[in-house]
Amino acid sequence: VIGYEEISEVWTRFGKEFIALKVKGDSMYPKYFEGDTVIIEVTPDCNNGQDAVVYVNGYDATLKEVQKNEGGSITLKPFNPEYPPKTYRTGDDIVTILGVVKELRRKI
Repeated sequence: VIGYEEISEVWTRFGKEFIALKVKGDSMYPKYFEGDTVIIEVTPDCNNGQDAVVYVNGYDATLKEVQKNEGGSITLKPFNPEYPPKTYRTGDDIVTILGVVKELRRKI
């Protein structure tokens, strides 16, 4: 824990949980900058095309756009064109969704 972020009380209705994470790296640049804070709604699933924090192989967390493919595979797409998307097939790699981006907070 490095601090706390205030969120709307309305967001927490129905038992929803949120965490704030600092962005590291530039794979999602210029959509997200290193040092930005993203508010994540903790949920085990997301819609196709949503930005989400995802665990790969159980412990490597990454912020990417999630593309769900036919056959159950998932492609994690960086926004920065210098990084290639990576596809994970069901059974080969463990991909777990931690939550989806609810809000971006950037200090200027």
